[in-house]
Amino acid sequence: MTAVRLAGSGVAPGLGMGSAWFLGHNPEWRRAIRRIEEHEVEPELRRIETAFDRAREELKEAARRVEEQLSADLARIFRAHEMMLEGMLASQDFRQELQTSLISAEAVVERVFRRWQEKFQSLKGENFQQRADDIADVGRKVLRHLEGADTNRLNTLPAGSVLVIQRLLPSDVVSLPRHRVAAVVVESLGQGSHAALLVREKSIPTVANIPGLLERLRDGDEVLVDAFRGEIVIAPDANMRAEFQERLKSRQATLAYVSGTCREPARTLDGTVITVEANLGTYDDVALALDNGADGVGLLRIEQLYLARDLPPTQAELVDALRAITAPFRDRPLTIRLLDIGGDKPVPFLQLPRETNPALGQRGVRLLLEYPKLVHTQLAASLRLAQEQPIRVLVPMVTLEEDIQMIRRLFEATCTDLSVRRRPALGAMIETPAAALNVPAIAKHVDFLCIGTNDLTQYTFAVGRDDTSVSRYFLDSHASLLRLLGIIVTDAGTTPLTLCGELAGREEVVPQLLAIGFRSLSLAPALIPGVKELIRGLRIAPATK
Repeated sequence: MTAVRLAGSGVAPGLGMGSAWFLGHNPEWRRAIRRIEEHEVEPELRRIETAFDRAREELKEAARRVEEQLSADLARIFRAHEMMLEGMLASQDFRQELQTSLISAEAVVERVFRRWQEKFQSLKGENFQQRADDIADVGRKVLRHLEGADTNRLNTLPAGSVLVIQRLLPSDVVSLPRHRVAAVVVESLGQGSHAALLVREKSIPTVANIPGLLERLRDGDEVLVDAFRGEIVIAPDANMRAEFQERLKSRQATLAYVSGTCREPARTLDGTVITVEANLGTYDDVALALDNGADGVGLLRIEQLYLARDLPPTQAELVDALRAITAPFRDRPLTIRLLDIGGDKPVPFLQLPRETNPALGQRGVRLLLEYPKLVHTQLAASLRLAQEQPIRVLVPMVTLEEDIQMIRRLFEATCTDLSVRRRPALGAMIETPAAALNVPAIAKHVDFLCIGTNDLTQYTFAVGRDDTSVSRYFLDSHASLLRLLGIIVTDAGTTPLTLCGELAGREEVVPQLLAIGFRSLSLAPALIPGVKELIRGLRIAPATK
């Protein structure tokens, strides 16, 4: 095969090489069919009945926990799924399919569920489409119990692979085993999307938006991924491979050099110390942040503890998980952000209605306020952890002063309920123009502020983070955004302020950020050594407020 070079756009910088490994995203009802004999019909039917029983028990537990931690209305969804299973099994469709087709229980379940799903998909109306989704959901549960195996294919990713996928979601990145993946190639991915943000934080070289990618690339093809240039090479020849390997060695040598001093403070030539912390999104990021000299954790996203779960964690489970992540930072400042879901970050247990524009709908603090029990679990877990080490609690996507007032009341009530001795600082995330222009009012109710430039860019320029058709409008270093950041710095006054968006890791913009007045940055762990080295070569007068 002749080498093929394809151009796209670099999403997460780096170099990687390996064999292409495809991950399909939609449920594929296409497993290999195993034939059976007539005398095997009854045993196969019993296997199906057992899988249904286990799926029903799973749904009962889901309804119980969701009602306890979220709301009775949401719990009804799982009870409805349970009733759906009972009706399906009673329909005799599975027995008839077994007797007629003489194929295995797995193939029968796939065939019958597919038939029902397609029937509802063919009908017009939102309710019918939702019913089709429900059928697909319960079908996956039955198949999982029938097969008795983990259905997350990412767990089988071979070491040294280049993951190839049509659409990358945040939950995919959370599940992605960093030690096995050499790079990621995505057919379509917005620069500002949450999935893009996470691959950058995990330091996984990623190239996206390559026309005709899935038609040109085959499973098992050797691929060179250059996320600096935004291109890939399929089936490279010996010279291409050798040149790429030399670039890899050079890149590793550069990283080793800046890593040598990364644990030292980032002090400018005129003596101003800049705090450079890490944004963490997964367990893998912990070691990466420590190895790269993070001064602390400016933003710990807890979505990883929710995205890959069928049920929300209990307070005890959440405390244990947070303790495992935060223990290595016991002597350094650490900020935990409350759950920020909605938009392109759905969770299985919270079946939200379809929204015309999810980015402008129920997400961040708006969604949290709809489910106070969910907030209470997170606050209680954070407060318990605060008795062991210094942490701060951050509220996502605050838009109105009323948003933070209501969360503050929940926070104070939880502190009183738990009789905590040490109350952590409570902060607000500034991610919308409305919040940016209302900082003085918001600051009255918090102990610190944090700016998320990714969403602030999205809402300032009216550009979807994950919409590749308008990527050229996602300009997080545009003069208008920098002016808005300057207003925030001025209005924040003496309130501690951190910049934690992707902009904080852009070395070409860091001098401007320091000139505006930022003295605390939080960025992807892999970028910390380079940013610290850059800061040490700058001369900038201390900010005055």
